Amino acid sequence: MKTILGSIVLGSAGLFFLATAWSSFSAPKQFGQRLGFTILGPDGLNEIRAQYGGFFLAMAIIDSLALMRIVPRGAGLLLTSAVFGGLIAGRVTSLILDGGFAGYGGLIRALFLIDGTGFVLSIAAYLRERSAG
Repeated sequence: MKTILGSIVLGSAGLFFLATAWSSFSAPKQFGQRLGFTILGPDGLNEIRAQYGGFFLAMAIIDSLALMRIVPRGAGLLLTSAVFGGLIAGRVTSLILDGGFAGYGGLIRALFLIDGTGFVLSIAAYLRERSAG
């Protein structure tokens, strides 16, 4: 019963990572524009595909393998925690440096909630599974 939270976190984070990867691979220019980037050429397209597509695809694979118990679930949850933790730490730092939410679009505002929730839930799932082990 203690591993249900871990399964939910691995599954939902894996789907989020997969959707991010798919979107950035299939339409990198539009993906970048939704985040406020202006893509000027092949270099920018490559960077969106590498930084978002490749990275998030790797995380989707890791979470899937952890969900199937091919790799340790704790490792998948810990990596997921690190990703969401790094993202929310960067967002909060930016929020402080930018002086608040003024000028942030709806997607970036939503990512504060997604990344913060992902971090808290993945840490909670990791700790819960570790205590069950």
